[in-house]
Amino acid sequence: MNKSVATSPAPDHFRKRLREQYDRLWTAGIRKIRSGQIEIDPILAAAEPDRRRGLTVVARPGPAVRHRVAAFLSRLRGLEPDQYFYAPAEFHVTVLSLFTATVKHAPFFARARQYTSAVDAVVSRFAQFQIDFKGITVSPGAIMIQGFVQTGLLNDLRDALRHELHFRGFVAGLDRRYRLETAHMTVARFRAPLRDSQRFAAMLERLRQTQFGAVNVRKLSLVKNDWYMTHQTVEMVKQYLLKTETA
Repeated sequence: MNKSVATSPAPDHFRKRLREQYDRLWTAGIRKIRSGQIEIDPILAAAEPDRRRGLTVVARPGPAVRHRVAAFLSRLRGLEPDQYFYAPAEFHVTVLSLFTATVKHAPFFARARQYTSAVDAVVSRFAQFQIDFKGITVSPGAIMIQGFVQTGLLNDLRDALRHELHFRGFVAGLDRRYRLETAHMTVARFRAPLRDSQRFAAMLERLRQTQFGAVNVRKLSLVKNDWYMTHQTVEMVKQYLLKTETA
C-alpha cells in the first residue's frame, strides 16, 4: 500500500462486516433491554472500587465527537439516571488489551517494560486511519457507539500486535474476553434495574442512527487502566504517533 490511509475510500466489505456484527448485537440486546432483562454490573451496582488493572492500547475521539456523544448520553441520563455513563475523558476505542484487566495484575506489570517494547516494535510501522462513528448498538449490559473503519488497517494492527506478543511469550490474558474486531466505544453500562425499560428501549430505537462524526486517528496511547477506563485511574505509559502514509 502506498496511499494515505486517512484519505483512502472505505471498501464496502469492511463496512458490511462491521454493520452485520453491530446489527446482531442490536437485535439481541434491544430485546433484552425492552423486557428489562439487562445484565447489571456487580461492581458498579455495589459502588465498590474496581481493583482490576490492565494494559491497553487505545485510540481517543476528538472534541467534536466527544461533544456529540456527551449530548447523547445526557438524553439517556434524563430517563435512566441510575445507570453508569462514561465521562468524555473516558471515551475510547480499544485497539488491543495486552492483558485483560484483572485483580492479579502484579506479574503482568512486572514485565511492563517488555510489553512496551513489543508495542514499540509494531506501532511505528502503521499509518493513520479514520473511524466514522455512526449509530449505536447495545448488549444486555452496555450501550455502544458504532465505529466504522476506513480500511482493514486497524485489524491488521491488532493482528500484528497479537503476533508480536505471542512471539515474545505474552500469551496469558491476551484477548481473554473476545477477539476484538470492531471499532466501537462503550459509553454506558447498567448498574441498576431500569425505571422504565420500554420507554428507554424506545428512546434507544429513536436514536439508533445518530451521527457522531469522524476522527482521523493520528496517535495511539498505551495506558494502565481499570475495567471502565476511569479517568482518575488511567495512567499514561506511552503515546505513539502514526505515520501519515504507509510504507
